[in-house]
Amino acid sequence: MQSQATVRKGYVAGEFLTRTWRVSGEVEIQGQPLLDQLNDHLALFLQVERMFISPLSDPAQLAGNYPTGNIRKDNLAVVALKQMQAGLPHRQGQYMGRDHVDRPVVIVVYGIEVRGAIRLHPSVNVSHFVRTTPEHFIPVFDATATIIAHPEIVFTGGAILLNRGQIEWFCLQEE
Repeated sequence: MQSQATVRKGYVAGEFLTRTWRVSGEVEIQGQPLLDQLNDHLALFLQVERMFISPLSDPAQLAGNYPTGNIRKDNLAVVALKQMQAGLPHRQGQYMGRDHVDRPVVIVVYGIEVRGAIRLHPSVNVSHFVRTTPEHFIPVFDATATIIAHPEIVFTGGAILLNRGQIEWFCLQEE
């Protein structure tokens, strides 16, 4: 699925998926990348501009559109971003480096199966990282997100940001 909004400078477009809704829109990122905004422990909501709302079970059916709105971050399951770079935090060293390797994973969040790679230094235990990182959202790169109840509905992205608090199960895939 592709976002209906065109990209503006200083904004990142994405698909924001909750248990029941697909919200397509843009978030202003000047000074603070999207992942950092999602991991901000002091803010409960994320402001989204050019919002297009659809039921998750039928994401092509437009239920509404609004110039600006807010999404409660703890109700987000996944955020699908077209470009990998849009899913990185300001301090990229945790996820990017010449020594870092991709670890294939399958993670289910709110009935959405995400397949992709977590990119970390080889010394990091991925299972331990997912269970214990203090971050609310973690990026999975070169990923797909499939709605389990509607397997024909698939979102793809260079980065998919997952809400750790909503993970139902996860496992590492064999390489």
